[in-house]
Amino acid sequence: MAAVLSHRCDVTDGAALAALAGEIGPIDALICSAGINLRPRDNSPERLELAAWQKTLDVNLTGTMLTVRAFRPSIRPEGAIVTLGSVAALRAMPWADAYTASKGALVALTRSWAVDYSRDGIRVNCVCPGPVDTGMMAGMIEQHAGAQQLQLPQQRMARPAEVAELIAFLVSPGSSYISGTVIPVDGAATAHSAGMPFPRRRVPGGQAAG
Repeated sequence: MAAVLSHRCDVTDGAALAALAGEIGPIDALICSAGINLRPRDNSPERLELAAWQKTLDVNLTGTMLTVRAFRPSIRPEGAIVTLGSVAALRAMPWADAYTASKGALVALTRSWAVDYSRDGIRVNCVCPGPVDTGMMAGMIEQHAGAQQLQLPQQRMARPAEVAELIAFLVSPGSSYISGTVIPVDGAATAHSAGMPFPRRRVPGGQAAG
């Protein structure tokens, strides 16, 4: 790739995205990476705040759709789109219903777009990271009383560069026949349990099972 550019934009603002697309001009690849996780405001149905539910869907799901809608006409034939899902779309992730719903929907949309845009040779794939050593993940770890709560076969979180390497491959000529795929980058977490702690079962008397 000749150049990789990143841009800041409110992905919930379709007009702003369209203006940015016009400013940038033709592109070879689009990476939809905007996302939020609002736990603990995002939680189980009886605990989550509706405002957090709506905001999460607005950014993670609608924001990705608006980004694709704005930039799709600028993508050159044989180009690529990469969406950012999560292991939450592939395995149960407790106490984050809005986040889980948004990422699950992105997986479904990725497959639809891979078929829709195949007529122009545009490939669409979804990368689903597990726990990654980022600021977002640091906040989640604090809620679970430390990194020891993460049950990861590789015994560590992913480094951001490890996710970026896969994205770079998916937008390169080397992946010219890969489309419609959903690829975890999780150190075998989805083969285990997505790496997240699960609720302990309640027993009569209000105590959790040991």
